[in-house]
Amino acid sequence: MEPRLPPEVEVAWYADAKSAPAVVRGADVLWLNMWERAQIQAALEAGDSLRWVSMHGAGVESLPLDLLRERGLTLTNGAGLHAIPIAEYALLGMLALAKGFPALVRAQDRKEWLDAPPAFGELQGTKALIVGYGGIGSAIGERLRAFGVEVVGARRHPAAVGEIGAGAWRDRLGEFDWVILASPLTESTRAQVGAAELAAMKPTAVLVNIARGGLIDETALAGALREGSIAGAYLDVTSEEPLPSESPLWTVPNLVLTPHSSWASQRVMARAADLFLDNLDRFRAGRPLRNVVDLQEGY
Repeated sequence: MEPRLPPEVEVAWYADAKSAPAVVRGADVLWLNMWERAQIQAALEAGDSLRWVSMHGAGVESLPLDLLRERGLTLTNGAGLHAIPIAEYALLGMLALAKGFPALVRAQDRKEWLDAPPAFGELQGTKALIVGYGGIGSAIGERLRAFGVEVVGARRHPAAVGEIGAGAWRDRLGEFDWVILASPLTESTRAQVGAAELAAMKPTAVLVNIARGGLIDETALAGALREGSIAGAYLDVTSEEPLPSESPLWTVPNLVLTPHSSWASQRVMARAADLFLDNLDRFRAGRPLRNVVDLQEGY
């Protein structure tokens, strides 16, 4: 990216989180590439001249938003940068459960030729609820419609046909074959799916989470899967990562679990660089930035 920066912009790079505070001192802009709250706090506190903080991740729950508010800093995130790989990954998990793919892979490991397919599901003709219908949620919806899935998106400000308000989805849980979580993690969304929501789902329904582990009461989910009150779940995220070996999620039936891998793509950082450079031009010209985070709402 450095060759694409304007020559009059002075650039200093930090090699790791430990060296960041010394580098950020005196800087106007910080491109944040660290995730531990204490490290981020140290860098922000050292940035005595900061005006704009840019990060390429979408979730901002690890940032000290109160400090950013107090300092009057502008924060931009990478909302939308990961939408393509995450949407593809969501479909991967859904198809894996619909077709019984985990059982097929395990049979291959055992060198066993199964006499019958382990599952007979199709996406065509099913109905999906996507809670959090922003860039990622709508990318999932677009791809599901291509598979013949009826999609309903829930968001705070519904703007199109097929979208409902963020407070309306719980009353309709019993309608859906797939419940997909794509919400940001805030105080209002934490544990948004718990025992009551799981009980309201169809017994044939599958829960998908590609957003943040804290959106789900994982104890309630483990119980629902053991009891068979829902058909399955696909989690790319968990409330604690790495997931401890003693977690019941490792052994509950009908759960596909992946280690927060849905964001990964060779093209993400190129898109992140494009976004940052565009915003840098805007910042220097005094124009509005893209992807500004509402520090009060937390996304």
